[in-house]
Amino acid sequence: MALGTGAYNGLATLDVWTLLVGQTPSFSTAADSTALLATVGAGIMAMPAWVVFGAFGFIVLHVSRKRARRRVFRSSFS
Repeated sequence: MALGTGAYNGLATLDVWTLLVGQTPSFSTAADSTALLATVGAGIMAMPAWVVFGAFGFIVLHVSRKRARRRVFRSSFS
C-alpha cells in the first residue's frame, strides 16, 4: 500500500490488526466485553495505525528503560 500509486489514505488500526492476526476483532458479543469496552475498542480500531502503535511503543520504551541508580549518602550521625 505504501509503494502504490494514487492518494495516500493511511492505514487504520483495524487494517493492520487484520493483516497481523488474520481476523478482525469482535467487540459486539456481550459475553466478552461490556458496552463501554466495545465502544472504546471500536474507537481505537478506527484510529490511524501510527497513533496506536506509536503510543504503545512509547509506553513500552518508558516502562522498560534503564533507570539510573540513586546514590545513598550515609550521614555520619547514624
